[in-house]
Amino acid sequence: MKAIEFQTRLHTSGSIEIPANFQTELKSDQEVRVIVLIADTDEDDSWKRYTTKQFFAGYADEDAIYDTLQ
Repeated sequence: MKAIEFQTRLHTSGSIEIPANFQTELKSDQEVRVIVLIADTDEDDSWKRYTTKQFFAGYADEDAIYDTLQ
């Protein structure tokens, strides 16, 4: 499977515009897989910071020995 990546905007109609330079790579009636990534919200960022803080709260100085393993 080949992947192409581009940024675009979601139109009010709910459609996603494919930039012209990629339209030549797509054929009519061709099956494609679409993955939509959206920007994180402030709430998501807060949750990530909280979980990271909780993870490291359980990290003991004795665990540092594992940091040097290869």
